[in-house]
Amino acid sequence: PADAAFVPGLRHERSLASQRLSAVSAAEPSSQVRLRLDTKVTKSGSADALFQEAIDAVRHRRAELELDPAYQKIETSAVTKLKQDELELTRRVFARTDPERDLTSDFSHAGHDIDPYWNPFSQVKGLKDQVTAEFDEYARYVSVAEAKRVRIQVKKSIKRNTQVYNPYSEEFRKWHGREKGFEQAPKPFRIPDKHWEPAPLQVRLGKEKITWRDVDIIQHFLADNGYILPRRTTMLSRQKQKRLVKAVRGAQRMSLIPYTWRLKDFQAMPLTDPLQWMADRLTDRVVEHRDRRSHAMLKVMMERYSELNFRIFLAHEAREASRAANQESSAG
Repeated sequence: PADAAFVPGLRHERSLASQRLSAVSAAEPSSQVRLRLDTKVTKSGSADALFQEAIDAVRHRRAELELDPAYQKIETSAVTKLKQDELELTRRVFARTDPERDLTSDFSHAGHDIDPYWNPFSQVKGLKDQVTAEFDEYARYVSVAEAKRVRIQVKKSIKRNTQVYNPYSEEFRKWHGREKGFEQAPKPFRIPDKHWEPAPLQVRLGKEKITWRDVDIIQHFLADNGYILPRRTTMLSRQKQKRLVKAVRGAQRMSLIPYTWRLKDFQAMPLTDPLQWMADRLTDRVVEHRDRRSHAMLKVMMERYSELNFRIFLAHEAREASRAANQESSAG
């Protein structure tokens, strides 16, 4: 009564509640009134809302007790009761949502190992990407470990069989089943020039004029480390080999090829001679447009620069001469 005096309208609400209860009791039997009074009603309209509210209340009360210093180190009956209620409500939720145990796991024989904070219906986002990334990482670790294992085995094998890989040792002779006797040390490949058998490509390269501009030709006479191959490998004459050495040194000084390695084939492009480029352009003008000025310039260049290639121009001149001779014979 003292508290009711400070709350405005509380007596009026109590009177309205008593009037409604008397009206319901007069209209319905007493058993139905008692059933409605004992039934809990939730604000939400979903089927699992009441269970969720009960679980939230249990967790809230449990959190309050855990913050209390009196119950932090002592397992009291109140905390035990809250834990049991929480597990029981969780079992009921699982039994109601998944009675056939199709989605959730069966923990009937696992004791109290049910996690009340786990929601079996929550959507797992990016699960496929996560699993793929984990498998990729695992495969990477496995490949690294396998490579390390093979590397260690190779090192142990080489260390254990050092003499087996030595062609001058006794173990090497026994391993390959060779008879013991006088064996000379291997000699380099030195055969007189008249007994050389060059390949078709070597024959063709030997006929080329090697200059420091011809990087694509020089590439065939270099090792992978940039060294110049010996004459017994290049199959060149002594004079050609000297020209090759001079051309390689000039190309290295002009930064056309590196000193310590060999370029790829698609990287080795020849540096065109400007005089040869000019002769080719003048030849195109003579062949296509019959330019007399270009014809006269080519005649002068043939006299001054005989080392250039005028093959296309000379072939064109021969065709023109034969055509003119045919016309004269037909006219006569």
